Amino acid sequence: MSLLGTAITGLMAQQEALKTTGHNISNASTPGYSRQEVVMESSDALFRGFGHVGQGVEVTMVRRVHDQFLTNQLRSDTSGFHDLQAYRENIEQVDRILADNKTGLQPQMDRYFAALQGAADNPSYIPSRDVVLGEAQGLTDRFSTLSRYLHAQNETLNGQMQVVTSQVNALSSGIADLNEEIVGSRGSATSAAPNDLLDKRDELVRQLSELVTVDVIDVDGTYNISVGTGQALVLGYSANTLEATGSLQDPHRYGIRYQSALESTEITDSIQGGQLGGMLDFRDQALDKAINSLGRIAVAFVQETNAQQKLGIDLEGAFGTDFFRDMNDPSNTGERVYAHRSNSLPNDRLFNVSFTDTGELSTSEYELELPGPGNARYQVTRKDDGQIVQEGALSGGFPQTLSFDGLDVVLEGGTFQQGDAFTIAPLRFAARNMETLLKQPSEIALGFPIKAETSLSNLGSGHIDQGTMLGRDSAAFAEDSKLSPPLIVKFLSPTRYSILDNTDPGNPVSLQPKQENIEFIPGTANTLFTSDPNETALSSWRARLPAAPAIGIAGPSVAPLSNGINPERFNFFITDPNTGEESQLPTLSTLISASANEIAGQLNRVAGVTARAYTEVQLTDFSNSGTTYNPDMPFEVWVGGYELTQAVTSPNQTTYMDGFPEDIPEYMNANFLADRINSHVDLAAMGLHAKSDGDTLTIMDDNGNDILIEIRGDKPQAVISGAPTTPGNTANNALIDPGDTVMVSTGERWQVEALSGDTLGQLNNETGYNFELNGPYVYQMYLPDGRKGTVELTGNHADADSLKTEIETKLNKLLDSTGQTKVYITETGHIDYQVYNQMTGQGNQDTTRMNIGGQVDLVMEDGVRLTTDPLAGSIFSNLPDASPTYMGFQFELGGRPEGGDEFAISWNSDGVSDNRNALLLVGLETKETIDNADGGATFTESYSQTVAKIATLTSQAQIRSDSSRAVLEGSQAEINSVQGVNLDEEAARLIEFQAAYNANAKVISIAQELFDSLLASV
Repeated sequence: MSLLGTAITGLMAQQEALKTTGHNISNASTPGYSRQEVVMESSDALFRGFGHVGQGVEVTMVRRVHDQFLTNQLRSDTSGFHDLQAYRENIEQVDRILADNKTGLQPQMDRYFAALQGAADNPSYIPSRDVVLGEAQGLTDRFSTLSRYLHAQNETLNGQMQVVTSQVNALSSGIADLNEEIVGSRGSATSAAPNDLLDKRDELVRQLSELVTVDVIDVDGTYNISVGTGQALVLGYSANTLEATGSLQDPHRYGIRYQSALESTEITDSIQGGQLGGMLDFRDQALDKAINSLGRIAVAFVQETNAQQKLGIDLEGAFGTDFFRDMNDPSNTGERVYAHRSNSLPNDRLFNVSFTDTGELSTSEYELELPGPGNARYQVTRKDDGQIVQEGALSGGFPQTLSFDGLDVVLEGGTFQQGDAFTIAPLRFAARNMETLLKQPSEIALGFPIKAETSLSNLGSGHIDQGTMLGRDSAAFAEDSKLSPPLIVKFLSPTRYSILDNTDPGNPVSLQPKQENIEFIPGTANTLFTSDPNETALSSWRARLPAAPAIGIAGPSVAPLSNGINPERFNFFITDPNTGEESQLPTLSTLISASANEIAGQLNRVAGVTARAYTEVQLTDFSNSGTTYNPDMPFEVWVGGYELTQAVTSPNQTTYMDGFPEDIPEYMNANFLADRINSHVDLAAMGLHAKSDGDTLTIMDDNGNDILIEIRGDKPQAVISGAPTTPGNTANNALIDPGDTVMVSTGERWQVEALSGDTLGQLNNETGYNFELNGPYVYQMYLPDGRKGTVELTGNHADADSLKTEIETKLNKLLDSTGQTKVYITETGHIDYQVYNQMTGQGNQDTTRMNIGGQVDLVMEDGVRLTTDPLAGSIFSNLPDASPTYMGFQFELGGRPEGGDEFAISWNSDGVSDNRNALLLVGLETKETIDNADGGATFTESYSQTVAKIATLTSQAQIRSDSSRAVLEGSQAEINSVQGVNLDEEAARLIEFQAAYNANAKVISIAQELFDSLLASV
């Protein structure tokens, strides 16, 4: 090649270099543009004999300055930054509204409780109550506003996800088009690359990585791009799409669906990075938590407030009604479960979800699945931690209740099939659904329906508080504005008390079940009544009186006597609270003549069972010898083996305590014996004490040991003037000498209940009644041996004594042993009876002996029940079913009461100034009613924790976002340093290439001059 040709190649090469540099400068601000440079190499030299002669230069390619590693790093950093930035932008909005004093919940809650405290200070003041209603409505509005904002944030997210998926689809389509254009422009895989098209494609991929993390694979010059777990977004020249729509699991939460010609799959859980990943992370980690946390506070606040409000009474003296709409209102409970769209048809499953324990609620949502095999097996998974909280098999019957985490999920009906799944979202709309129901200030229940009063005649220092309400679903509140029944606490001794039905204050009677002879610990707070709504109790019959007294030859005897208690078998059953399965505990048997104390000791060894025993003996109708005997035998009495009627003359005696009655009365009486028993050192150590009403001596053993009674004295002497009409009835007998006698009873009274006939409450202790009219009058009663008996009353009685005689006569015929009945008519017109046996002196040194057994009261925890056998003849035979002991309230009784002291519990009929319930409503502010799993939290603490969690997530997002921005900027700077256009460098290259161009032009000029010189020389 000539000099001219060589110069021309140089000129042309430099010209391409200048054009490429100019192209670089022109695209210095073009996004994604990679600097280009001309690659030159010398043309093949020619051999001229003396050596090789160069032939100039060739442009082999225009090279795109590109670093694939940096490009991949930039994509990754871009995706990470936009993920964190989207998360940050959204969570900062939630953080601002929750923490701001003008929009947050805490300031309004503080105002509400402050208003309640004001009303508690003056509960009868209407303006104070008005303020409470106003602040309650303000609190409801604040809950609703926050909830609506958070749900609006979710709707905004749904819209943003639709926009982003549209952008993803547009970019994907653009990349697919560029794939085709790039391959088409190259013609083959070995031809020169279309640099500008490659830059455009890389830029679109970078923009796509702002929206979602993608995986890019270069296959023969085309990009295959996938998302999620490998779903192909771009495959060669075709593009698939993403769609933001209501998810399979939840119509309110948009998910990401992948659409192609071959499949339609939800890939929400596998989407990562970019704006989509950031929005999904924000929703899962922050927004849903905030919504559910707010909902949990709303549920706890409403349910606890309503529960406390309904335990109080309003200004009209009526029980309170719901302050706020119940969160378990039927209008709400059916909206908390969403069927997955993939469920089998028909779509007919019905649910109700209610709150049972606000302290056990979590902020998580749940998934109910039927994974198979078959259509019965189910499992409930807590989404927050993936724990299975409930599993089992559907019974096939409806309704069926699944209980977990403070919830009852009730399956009401439908066709449940293998593969079905449901999202359970109990708290999502709770705050939004909150509504204040009370409209009148008088409706706020600030007082308590119960009160306690201390008898003015009490001798001890005992004191009782004003009680605490636990619930109003007990029988005690079955009647409006009335305590059924009113109660009286009567102390039998300083360490024992009974709680009686005080409907008739002149004649308190036993409760059903009985609550009698209960231990009291002086000087400490003793709680009256249980807090367990499902606790039950029953009381045994008292031991039967012996058929006839025994005789102690020549004086008091130590020979054992039957106590009237027969052997018995006890079968206890316990129900597992979790599975509902009942199992039987080992059978327990008691021996003949076992004391009540021994039986209680055996029963107390049974799990879930508490037994207490006591024994009571009543001695009444004392008769003392007349003058027939000469000399008279003294009327002597022994109790528990100790004589009470001996003369005590020594000033140093140690048998009795100070103050005992020293003189033996001429006529034996209840008062003397009661005083001697209560003063007797050894009897007191045994737990025996006594009381007297002047006619009847009542002896009690607090431990349930047998009580042995022995007497000695004159024997009655009778002249028969007529045969007795019934065994044991001495009505027709005349006595020369009544002798020394006493009537003995266990003190147990049996109710005589009407089966037919209505006396309209007219029976009383003064007038008679005509049973011949409007009959028949049939009555039923339990007998001492556990059987049931019936009598029909038929006579026309002029007075009460005649009426009682008919009843006693007919009852005596039903007894299976000797003894006689005595009938009582209560102030309310009900009939009771009691059985007595007579002890008489023998007229010599022999004693008449009677050993009396006690009674066992049994308390059983929730889930425990009892059966016994035989069915008759034992103290637990044929008893009514165990009855609930729960009263719905408790009292604390302390101090040091004395025997005979009384405390009355009744309805609070004038409670306008009562603030006890108001104080408990205020106390809800500091009561830990939420999140028992983490130790419990108050409303304030729970909300503060929510705000703190959001604030922490926000701070973390800001830090991570700022760090990610710095990383992205670093990657961008690094890629710019390699691929980017530096105008200074390009300007230098222009000068360089221009100089080379001019030099080549000079060579051409010289070559031309040489050529011209040659031509001129020819």
